Order: sequence, then C-alpha cells, then structure tokens
Amino acid sequence: MKTKLVISLLNIFLIMSVSGRLYAQVTIGSNIQPEKAALVDIKEKTDKTGGQTVDNGGLLLPRVNLERKHQLYPFIREKGYAPSNYNDPGYDPDIADPVYAAEKPVHIGLIVYNLTDDDDKELYPGLNQWDGKKWNCFQQKATTAQFEFECSTVQVLGQYGDGVALNSSNYIKVTLNVTRVGMYTISAAANPDNGYFYETSGVFYSPGIFSLTIPGTGQPVNHTQGSNLADPGDDTPDQFTLTSSGGGSDCNFTVNVRSTAVRPEFSIDCSATVVEGMYFEDTPLSSTPNPINGQSHRMKVTLENIPPSAYGSIAVLETNTVDGISFKGESVLTSSTQEIYLTGTGIPRGLNEKRFTITSNSESSFESCEAVVYMLVPRKRLMTLGNTSSYGYNAGMVDTRNPPNNLNAMLTDKNNFGYNQWSIVRFQGFNNISASSTSNFISSSNPDAWVDDQRDIVALETATWQNMSAATLESFLKGTNGHTKVDIFMIGYNTDYYRNSNAGDAARCQKLVDFVKSGGILMICSESTNSNGNFMNLLFNNPSPAIGSASGAGLGSNYTLGFNNGNMPPEMRPYYCRDDDPILRGPFEDILGRNWGEDASITMYVTNLPLDKVVIYSGAREIGNTSRPADGVTIFRHKEYPFVFVGDGGFNSSESRSYWDTLSDVCPFVLTSKMINGRTYTNYPTFRFRFGGLNNRVYNTIFTANAFAWCIYQAEEYRRTHK
Repeated sequence: MKTKLVISLLNIFLIMSVSGRLYAQVTIGSNIQPEKAALVDIKEKTDKTGGQTVDNGGLLLPRVNLERKHQLYPFIREKGYAPSNYNDPGYDPDIADPVYAAEKPVHIGLIVYNLTDDDDKELYPGLNQWDGKKWNCFQQKATTAQFEFECSTVQVLGQYGDGVALNSSNYIKVTLNVTRVGMYTISAAANPDNGYFYETSGVFYSPGIFSLTIPGTGQPVNHTQGSNLADPGDDTPDQFTLTSSGGGSDCNFTVNVRSTAVRPEFSIDCSATVVEGMYFEDTPLSSTPNPINGQSHRMKVTLENIPPSAYGSIAVLETNTVDGISFKGESVLTSSTQEIYLTGTGIPRGLNEKRFTITSNSESSFESCEAVVYMLVPRKRLMTLGNTSSYGYNAGMVDTRNPPNNLNAMLTDKNNFGYNQWSIVRFQGFNNISASSTSNFISSSNPDAWVDDQRDIVALETATWQNMSAATLESFLKGTNGHTKVDIFMIGYNTDYYRNSNAGDAARCQKLVDFVKSGGILMICSESTNSNGNFMNLLFNNPSPAIGSASGAGLGSNYTLGFNNGNMPPEMRPYYCRDDDPILRGPFEDILGRNWGEDASITMYVTNLPLDKVVIYSGAREIGNTSRPADGVTIFRHKEYPFVFVGDGGFNSSESRSYWDTLSDVCPFVLTSKMINGRTYTNYPTFRFRFGGLNNRVYNTIFTANAFAWCIYQAEEYRRTHK
C-alpha cells in the first residue's frame, strides 16, 4: 500500500530554502525529477503526454474569511485600525498608514480560498486572487442585477391577431438603467391572460443605460378589436404589466389584437411610389418635416385592388435595410384605393444610391416593389465676382425675366441642382435671398463691415472686391470671424481682379491661391489679359518662362472642346482631353468634341502653361484658324487643384430664350424646357443654335452646368475627407 506524503506549506518553504544547495527546482510528493519549467512540481508519477500525475491528493490552500474587497484584511491591517473607522465615509486606510498602502502591490498574486459570502461587499466564496488593489474571485457568484425601467420608452412591435402564433417580429423594447451587474429576468403578462406573454433573462456585465428587446411567446386567443374594425375607438386592448427581478418599479402597457376574421387583400401600384425627404450621410432619419422642403423621411405607397371584404384589416409594408436605414408602415384598409406612408429609421452611410425592396402582408398579391433613395450633397456656399449686367455673367444675378434665362436661374432650379429625388445634381441646393435682381449682392462700399446672414450665394461687384481687405476675404474663404465657409468661388465678366502692381489685388489673389491649394473650388471666366496672366503666374509659382496671356479670336468664333485633329498640332495632342472627363462628360450631357462660342468681344488665351499639370479643354486656335500659338490654351482644368479656367468673360452671357434660334455672334448661354422620364425640367441647359454661323451649335451652357456639378462634388469630397 502506498504511503501518502503529507507536507505543510512550512515544509515546502523549508525545502525550497535549502534546495538552492541541491537543485534550482523541487518535486513534492515523490523523488521524481521536476519538469523543466516548474520551480515546484507536485506529483507522484511522471506522464510526459500531459496525463494524470497524482492519485492520492492535491494542493490544499488556506481557508480565510476576507473582510473587505479592497483591503488585505485579515492578513495585514493599517496602524490604528478599528472597525468603527468605516463609519466615517472619508476614512482611507492607505492615507492613514502609508506603510500599509505600500504592502498592497507587493502581494500581487496572493491566492486564498475565501469563505465570506457578502453581496454588498462584493465578496464571494471560492478561490480569490489579490491583484494589488482588490480581491478577484475566480468563480464569480451569480448575483442579481439591480435596474430601473424607463416606462415611457416601452414600445410594442409586430402585428397581433387572434389565433396567430407570435414570431420574431413580435416583441417589446424598453430602456432601463442598470446600477448593479448580475443576472436578470424580465417578463410581461396580460390580466386577464390571453394566451401570450413576453419573457427574457440574461446577465448585465456592466452598469449603464441599455435598450432591451423582450420577445413574445404564445398565441392570442381572443381579439381585442370592437365591432367597428376600422375604428380603434371601441377596442379594449390587453392590459400588460412589465415586471423584473431588478428591484425597480413595474410598467404598464397595452397590446391590441386584431380580428383575423378579415384578411388584408391588396396590391401595390409600384409606379406611384414616392420617396420623400432630404437624405444626408450620417444624419439620422426623422419623422419631423425638414424646414427646407417640408418633408420628413418616408415613402408614400399607393395600395389598390382592395375588396370590401378586406376593410378593417391592417396592411403592413416594410423594406429591407440598406446602408443603415429602412422603412416601415401600416394602415387599416378602408377603401378600394388608398395611400400608406412608410416611415424611415436609421442613419444612412455613404453617398451611393440606396435601392430598397418593399414587401407587404397582402394575402392576395405577393409582388414586391423597388424604391430608390438618392443621397444629397449637403449645403455649399457660392461666392461670385462680376458685374451686375442684365446679361447674367455673375452667377449671383437673379433673372427677373419670364421665363428666366441666365446662369443664376440654372443653378437655383432644384430640378437641376437640388434636393428633389429626380434632381440632376442632388444636393441641398442654392437659394437666392429674394426675387430682386441684386438681392444676393453685399455692400460694395464697406464689405468688411458686412454681417454674415448665412445666405447660400454671396455676390460681389468689382467695387466690392476692390474695397474688401485681404483679411476679410480670407475669413470668408476659411469660414472664420463669424462667416460661413465659402466652398466655391467664381469670377465672371467683367472684373479686372488682379491689376498690375496693385498691392490690394495681389494680396486678395494670394488668398484665392491659398484657398484653391487647400481644397477650395475656383472657377474663372475672364478675358482680362493682365489679371489672368498675373493670377496664373501666382498660382503656378512664377514659372520660367512666365505664363503669358494674349487676346485671340473675336465675337462669334467657335472652338472645339477636347481633342480636335483639325486645329491641334501633333506635339500638343497628349495634353488635350480626349477620354472620360468629369466635365466634358458630365451629368447634363456628353459634350466631348462639341463646340463652344466666343461672346461679343475677344477670347483670351494663355501660353507657357506647365502642360503636365493641366487638362486642356480648348486651345488658342478657333475652328478654321491654325495661325495662333500652338501652346495657347483658352479653357483648362488643373490636375492637382480644383480650378477651372475659361478665357472668355462672356462665356455665360445670355439674352432672352427667344434668342436661342437667332443668327448672331453674341450671348451663347441658353436654357430650355426638357422632358426627362416624364418630368418637365423648365430651366435645363442646352446648346445655342446658329451662333457665329448658320448651322453652328455651341454648348457653353452645358459646359458650365457640368463644371458646376464637378465643383459641388469636389467640394463634398474635400469635406468628407476632412470631417
């Protein structure tokens, strides 16, 4: 018979104290060599496979009654300890005895078997380990959590019908405040019982505010609807009480069980579905109407083919979840055709269009419909510089003609640039202060004193520019000193914005250069040779040879947009736009290879541009002329900075719409009415006919529309990457 080796902890320590003379390691329970990594190895036999090594006993740890979670009692106490000290809430043993406090980290790793069971002190029986600050029980006791319901947050989800078993869509949600972690049980039962209830259990691992889902179980026996199934006024809903093990107050709520004697029968008119609301990335959907368009986030769906036998039943429609958002709605059927609204919930992610599938609980039709939510680019501020001529060069000039026919009318039409789900460029839109022609213009005499009123378009005249300090312009461009940031800056005819040797112009243009180099969007339509040359040299860091500017062809001249064999020398072909381009192949129309027309005076071109830094849209040579400089450029886009240049101040010059078909050399800008997918766009950009020649068509308006779309998307991309 084997003899057990009984050895005290004191003997272990004695053995280890002398083992330094014999071995660096020791085996207890036998004379077998200890394993390599063990300082102390308790075993009676060896098993190298990881199997059993002891038959007759194990390690017996000391049993103790711990007294406090954060103290080394009863092993060590602070000097002057007395149990009455703990009646004082400000008493701290570590402060009372620094020597005692220093012992705490020294004992990290101390393990005992605790016998104290006290929930209030958070001391639990079992193996406990000291981590330097507190005791941690190896096997946490299953305590009961403490929490309080927020009864006002109770929501009943799903549809309930007599004789219809509850499923995963039938549940209640409630918010609760957990003050102590532990296990919980929550249930809700009706009085009187109606065959179904709600119940859940689990563990709260941390205190805090939680939203909890409590699933329903069972099958309603009786419906609670009155005799008038379409009117809830005579219903008697089931009365539920929500109770819990958390110690807080109970909550009362009701559930209405519909009669299944009538069945929802209907079909959906998919073509009549309308998506309402303005949708912005990372902005929660809301049932509150947006003050801009008066719409909330919802879908209007038309139901049809509803038989009288279905009146009083409930139609339920919902969508799938796409990029964080979904829609759901229900309505009592009361007529052969009716509308139902599906309310949106969630927070949308990304700017991509979101395609939803609408499904229903109809028992006569299993069809589904598709609905598309288009995301909007948020508000952008436009600052414009140019004169107040009726020809509409300045994008801030409101057209008072009927119908309107200028740049401002195109930009402020929400079907072109706006928040409609069918807008060509979907964003919050530009809005004028009023219908007055110069309402968007700020004071020209003292612009530094102007108080920002958060308008979308801030229009400047030449005098305003010249009277504005560089510091004030910078505060506009950056959005400092009480100003809203400018996203897009446009210069139009006729502004000498960078006069030779003018220090004020030089300082302001330096702010524009800083603006565009830091992500601001700049578009210049100018035929001022001095200003354009000065600005180009400033923008391109004064290259050598310097960038030159000169006057080119006169009124009525036509130029080709993009690659053009007839008017392009071979050495310049690599620098011309000839493939996909966000402006020439923009959202309004593909105009690559089309023509643009010079208005009234003379086109300005630049030479000595760093060609590797630009995309050339149009050269110096008008159609039919090859004598102008081969490296001359009239329209280009910078590759690195969001900057577009057009060497014609009257590029967007306009007369009335009736001028569209007039043989003339002036006013190439024109709007029209156009039908797209069954919807009329009343201020749509189009070509100008018979410009500078009997059969000529020029596409200035569409170029500008596409360019503004590019500006808006560039501004939004900058915002998203720097938010």
